[in-house]
Amino acid sequence: MNAVVPLVRVLFVCAGNTCRSPLAAASLARALGDDARRVDIQSAGTYAAPGSPATPTAIEVAREHGLDLESHRSQRLTPALVQRADLVLALSPSELGVVRQMSPDGGARAYLLTDIESDAPTGEGVPDPFGGSREAYEECLRRISAHVERVAAVVVRELKARGEAGSAYRDRG
Repeated sequence: MNAVVPLVRVLFVCAGNTCRSPLAAASLARALGDDARRVDIQSAGTYAAPGSPATPTAIEVAREHGLDLESHRSQRLTPALVQRADLVLALSPSELGVVRQMSPDGGARAYLLTDIESDAPTGEGVPDPFGGSREAYEECLRRISAHVERVAAVVVRELKARGEAGSAYRDRG
């Protein structure tokens, strides 16, 4: 069997899991290119109604930027999702707080998307466009995309470290 086992697990967290975190997950998959198949990229919401699709405007804006949210279905954030993730990226400070309360151990691997590897962390998140204008969704995706480039670099470094460790382990055999 040639199934690829993910080496790194990334979880994006927002409120409803119908706008920001699905956009971030799709953006990271695109930024990673071929490396994306070695990464388990998920999204969840602190108040998500499980099984909801992305909002129509999120789907439309994503499509216009080469991202696909058609098959996205929301899931509620759980302690198990946080524990399983190697990297948890919250889209706002309040959602980061929920992650850290939910799982103190997993919270150690949790960051605000806008601050991870930033030269000038602000402690501010990405505003939620839910119920807002198309321009709000465009701005949301623009902000997410700017930060996802840094996340992709972090993930690629981790993939290389884990890949090298895995091959060194196999060579000892």
